[in-house]
Amino acid sequence: MKNLQSTSRRNFLKTGAVASAATMTSLLLANDNPSNENSKSFAAQSDSNSNAQSLSVLQINVWISTSIVPKGTQMLINLIDNLNPDIVLLCELDNGKLIKNLVNELKNRKKNYYQDNQNIQTGILSKFPLQKSSILTTTNEPYSTQINKHRAVTKSYITVGEKKITIYSAHLDWEKYAPRLPRGYDLSKKIEKPIIDADQITIVNRESLRHETIKKILPDIKKEIAKGQFVILGGDFNEPSHLDWKENTKTIHEHNGAVVNWDVSIMLENSGLIDAYRQRYPNAITHPGFTWSSANPVAEVKGFSLKDADERDRIDFIYYSPQTGIELTSANIVGPAASVLHGKITDDKETDSLLTQPADQWFSDHKGNLTTFHFSSNKIEKKSAGRKMTFAFLTDIHLDIYDRDDCYNGFLQSLNRVKDTDAEFIIIGGDSVDITGGKSKLTREQIDAMYVKFKKTMDNTGKPYYVAIGNHDRYFNKDDGNVGGDEIFKNYFGQSYQTFEKKGIRFFLINSVQATSKGGLSVGDEQLEWLKKELVRIPLATPIVLVTHVPIYSIYYPVVTGQAKGNDIISNFKEVLSVFRQHNLQLVLQGHMHLYEEIFSQNVQYVTGGAISATWWKGSFHGTEEGFLLVNVDNNNNIAWDYEDYGWSPK
Repeated sequence: MKNLQSTSRRNFLKTGAVASAATMTSLLLANDNPSNENSKSFAAQSDSNSNAQSLSVLQINVWISTSIVPKGTQMLINLIDNLNPDIVLLCELDNGKLIKNLVNELKNRKKNYYQDNQNIQTGILSKFPLQKSSILTTTNEPYSTQINKHRAVTKSYITVGEKKITIYSAHLDWEKYAPRLPRGYDLSKKIEKPIIDADQITIVNRESLRHETIKKILPDIKKEIAKGQFVILGGDFNEPSHLDWKENTKTIHEHNGAVVNWDVSIMLENSGLIDAYRQRYPNAITHPGFTWSSANPVAEVKGFSLKDADERDRIDFIYYSPQTGIELTSANIVGPAASVLHGKITDDKETDSLLTQPADQWFSDHKGNLTTFHFSSNKIEKKSAGRKMTFAFLTDIHLDIYDRDDCYNGFLQSLNRVKDTDAEFIIIGGDSVDITGGKSKLTREQIDAMYVKFKKTMDNTGKPYYVAIGNHDRYFNKDDGNVGGDEIFKNYFGQSYQTFEKKGIRFFLINSVQATSKGGLSVGDEQLEWLKKELVRIPLATPIVLVTHVPIYSIYYPVVTGQAKGNDIISNFKEVLSVFRQHNLQLVLQGHMHLYEEIFSQNVQYVTGGAISATWWKGSFHGTEEGFLLVNVDNNNNIAWDYEDYGWSPK
């Protein structure tokens, strides 16, 4: 972060994508307390207007897309509406229809959620924009060809204030459900006697490959933790926890003496993740936390539970990575105050922390989890307090007439992400279109078509925008007399350099792709004179933000690759800087390089803002993902920015 009135800086050189998002807007549930009443009405827990620094997470199995229970979808919508969680982790979804329906219906109730758009059996909803959503598969086959699709895990990122959060939604395989063995059943068939030998139970349990799913995703989780991300993993694991099958519980719930170190919970614990409910309620006798199987009088009990066994267990979980400044403040089971015991719906007698739901309004055969975290850092409030303005800086879009590599849809996705932020206006850093693309000579009609499409798309954002020219926005054909390059640009955006003021900050967008006597990509002499005249009119103390397509400073290639490239910086950068020397130039926003790079020099911060197109719509470029800068200015003229990876992926 750069203070316009100080010499503080973030980094001298920083490359690679840094994910971030909108300021935190809500928080939800009051802290629970083990001494509170066992059952609480969740309507009393919700506080959607609170400014507390917290995050609530709901995990729930929706039982074959809520199709088993009549009006089940409406029941699920009511649940989310009442609980008002920040994040919802779902499993047993269909091909995306249900999750899209949830988003639309909740929006009608003034509850805005983002979805991960993966359209698989697991899914994520979030009040915060989801970034870079993906599917983690556990075989070498793509998800679409896997026979058992329960083994895929949905992953996404959000940012809450200063906190970077990685979210995983999982649904592990239901086959070879080994907890039935100690209860005298082999899946659905009664056996001669219960199997209580832990080794035998483990052998059968591992045939499900639940442990293989976790083994495949743990390296990814550990990588995220190593990056400083706060990790949340939730889902229906179809396997109990070793914390619930210990020596002190072997004689209850028809464990029949079995003590089992269930693989999944052991693996997650050994990786450093914490079981939220058991962390909050360590005593598995007083707080068993049953999530299977839930009372559901609307459905036929015999269809999902054993007739003469107590198979109540906790098989749905929320795990998290411990992190300084983040505290687990509540962990609740969500669902009816009854379970299925010996084939009959039976009131729960345990002292669990339960957010009750009427059984005849329940859509699932599972109960869920609702967990709340508190962020103790005060940076969240400071960043959003007294905000003067926010704007987005998008550069190197490279639209082309042939829509290569689905570039137009990628561009639309980036603008949709901008719309989800607090950005009041947009600055385009050049290379909006690709006149020269290196593929073929374009006609004037084709060039105009690209500009028209770009301009119309920007007009449709409904936000003010300002466009700088880049080298690919120029026409290079000497035979047509357009070596100067800005004639066509002017037809759509006026002069190729401009200045404007926003709330006391003066912006200059310059043309850094002109010809000068020194050659290269430069700022022409006429433009330099214009800059001098404009600066005379501006008080010396006025903070200035300069926007240039070609960087004034960039040291990535000399430092990282050992070579400098001739057109990587403005050839007459010294003359340009000399014009601003007596003025309060504070921030320079740069494009052209397709890299995210920060340089602080002589009290000026230079930020190269990556590229909307990354490697010309073919993936990341030298570690920088497709993205843009989101810049915040507060009332004290402190400027902070984040690089927003908006989540596009090449076809």
